[in-house]
Amino acid sequence: LPGALMLDFTLYLTRNWLVTALVGGGFFGLLFYPGNWPIFGPTHLPIVVEGTLLSMADYMGHLYVRTGTPEYVRHIEQV
Repeated sequence: LPGALMLDFTLYLTRNWLVTALVGGGFFGLLFYPGNWPIFGPTHLPIVVEGTLLSMADYMGHLYVRTGTPEYVRHIEQV
């Protein structure tokens, strides 16, 4: 969302599609990762599960078996 706002703001200021594509696209790319951090950041919080320190993402990945994944891939991921 922040990158898209900067893209629109660049078009509003310059009123030029070429400048908007170059400058606004750069803003969009630079703000893409930090803009998503509030959504995906909590999955990196540490938790202790049965005496083992894991991140929330690791815990969710090991807890929920992805049934669409072949069995041999699940064995490789658990190692």
